[in-house]
Amino acid sequence: MNTSIIPDRRQHLRRSVVSNVQVDHEMLGKIIGSTVNISDTGILLLIDALAQQTFFAESVVKLSLLDSINPEIMFSARVVRNTDHGLAIQLVGYEFQGESYPLSELRRQWQMSQRDLPI
Repeated sequence: MNTSIIPDRRQHLRRSVVSNVQVDHEMLGKIIGSTVNISDTGILLLIDALAQQTFFAESVVKLSLLDSINPEIMFSARVVRNTDHGLAIQLVGYEFQGESYPLSELRRQWQMSQRDLPI
């Protein structure tokens, strides 16, 4: 793992959220872990240290948020960094009921649902 100090390049606010996740990798299979924090475009994950060592930058994964209200949503993602703090994943898109969508569609639906909430 790379233990060097990486400059903070955050563009989105991170929220500390601990949630169970399932990471699906083409060669490694399914790995259960948890989130450390979540932003609009990414997630910092904690997974088994041995499994984490096998992930390299640009690795493509699928990710399910097991504690989500919709755990059947499968996110398409790629590994951005692998450090002692965890596995930094960039969300690219998502799949729901057999259809693929860009991440912007999920944001659009979230914003629409927020307008429906009573003030």
